[in-house]
Amino acid sequence: MPEISVDLPFPPSVNAAWRSVKGRVLLSKKYRQWLDEAEGRFLEQGAHKLPRVSGAFEASIVLDAGKRRTSDVDNRIKPVLDALQRFGLVANDRHCDRLTIAWGDAPAGCSITILTEDR
Repeated sequence: MPEISVDLPFPPSVNAAWRSVKGRVLLSKKYRQWLDEAEGRFLEQGAHKLPRVSGAFEASIVLDAGKRRTSDVDNRIKPVLDALQRFGLVANDRHCDRLTIAWGDAPAGCSITILTEDR
């Protein structure tokens, strides 16, 4: 099964991703800033040149263990998977058949490994 690895900055909590303004739900400023930084790192790694994963995939996310005290691991999943879709690496994050997430060694903040049969 082919493997794709991408490093992104430590993701914001899903609790801080959206804000309600005058009855409309918008991306928060913090989340937009993270998306901009994450896209920059994604492009620096050349990940935008990889073929898009169009079908089922497995994802493994490792978050910087140094942030563990201030974070719930489960609140960091959605921003990461949504970013992979937004940046075009995966066609749709609903195709994620298996997901593991752990605290560990992730110098950039967040390391993602995608396993797919597409390649």
